[in-house]
Amino acid sequence: MNKKEKEILNIEQSFKDTLENEIAEQNTENKKVEIKDIKYVGKATWKDKVNRKDISDAVFIVEKQIKEIDENGKERITEQKNYYLGDKCIGGGLENNDVIYQSNFANSEPDKMQAVNDLLEKVSDKELNEYSLNNLQNKELAEVLSAYLGKEIKPEEVQTELDKMSEEELEELNEEKEENSLTDKQAEKVKVNGIQKVDLNTKVDGKENLAQRLDLKEYDSIFVIYSDNIKDISKKSKEKINNTTYSLVGMKNDGTAKVLNDEFEMDKTVGNNASREQTKVRADSTATRDNKDQSVYTRKSNGASIGCENDMGNVNMFLYQKTKEENENVGIQIETSKTKKIPVETRRVFNRNQGVYQNDKVQDEIEEHTENGCEPKDVKDFDGKEYTETHEHIDIDYYVRQIQNYENEDGEQSINEVFTEKEIKDKLLRDLDKYKDKISTEQIIENVKNEMDADAQIYTREHKLEQ
Repeated sequence: MNKKEKEILNIEQSFKDTLENEIAEQNTENKKVEIKDIKYVGKATWKDKVNRKDISDAVFIVEKQIKEIDENGKERITEQKNYYLGDKCIGGGLENNDVIYQSNFANSEPDKMQAVNDLLEKVSDKELNEYSLNNLQNKELAEVLSAYLGKEIKPEEVQTELDKMSEEELEELNEEKEENSLTDKQAEKVKVNGIQKVDLNTKVDGKENLAQRLDLKEYDSIFVIYSDNIKDISKKSKEKINNTTYSLVGMKNDGTAKVLNDEFEMDKTVGNNASREQTKVRADSTATRDNKDQSVYTRKSNGASIGCENDMGNVNMFLYQKTKEENENVGIQIETSKTKKIPVETRRVFNRNQGVYQNDKVQDEIEEHTENGCEPKDVKDFDGKEYTETHEHIDIDYYVRQIQNYENEDGEQSINEVFTEKEIKDKLLRDLDKYKDKISTEQIIENVKNEMDADAQIYTREHKLEQ
């Protein structure tokens, strides 16, 4: 399977897990709903009604089979096609592929309905079928079978091969199929649900990886596991079991596994629906402030924290550090085996030299921009000129640090090696004054980053040539 197929398969499997949990609660003795297939269409995009910024959410087509037993005991089976925006059912499908939207959705969210229609028009039935959950699972299983049997198995041959196998062979095959399950050497074939892997070699910013930031250099990866599934791992090494939703298991290069509850301590002020909230920069570069984490661990050796949040069956993981002024957890989402790659723009926020100063500025802007217009709690005269009447939500020192610690696409930080903080601030103030009426503040800051990074790289190359 290629990268795109794996990503779509993960999205569809995660959505199916969430949907099945909801369906299980709704099923009755006389009515059973079964998911037959899921097709990920893509992301529909529309404009926010307040700030006109783009908002996106996933669109799925779900094919269901419904078995109903009437009062006479007669069984009736029907097929149904539903359309979902995120985890909300917004309509049903007809045989000619027309969508009948729910009236409350069509009447109250015409912009979202149009965005879904636009997306559906772009994606062909052929592509939807090619990347359906059933088709991708079959393709994945064909690859596993090919490796297991030592011969090429095509997707259409999978069922025939499975029918030939014994129960023992099927169980062994299932263990091999589970990409993130622990092997014999790792943890005696511990079977877990919802397991996810974090590669500790993944960079947090331009200088450090997760192993360095968490002081876990002897480990190659971390698995997050439901806490009630770690008993078999902890029997041999006698690690304590925390009374919490999730636990962390460290994996070394030689394949040995160890529950990390002794290396971390539970942060009881956050997590498990505590009242204290945390600021998070997510993989999609949005920022939220919430208390959704169900388990939060603080590294005993250096105070870095890991948080685990349940999201539609997947675990969103966050790396936190405390702000100096607010003593509040601020963090970024970190990449796992079931989440998409964290973009460099997101990782830049969490540089060790600037993250500790960050507070929840996004939340302030949301609160200040009301239906009656902008009502700021704190207007900053960032350019120091009394005659200017600019109203800006900007902390100049925060953005100077952001520019100073800018990480380019190659993962390099050149600006802070060439320019002083004063030089960066002077350049930013000049450009804010020069371009404030022509382009947005965000674009000015982005332009300064790119220009100073390019200048720093030229200077660095010339300096090396001189030597």
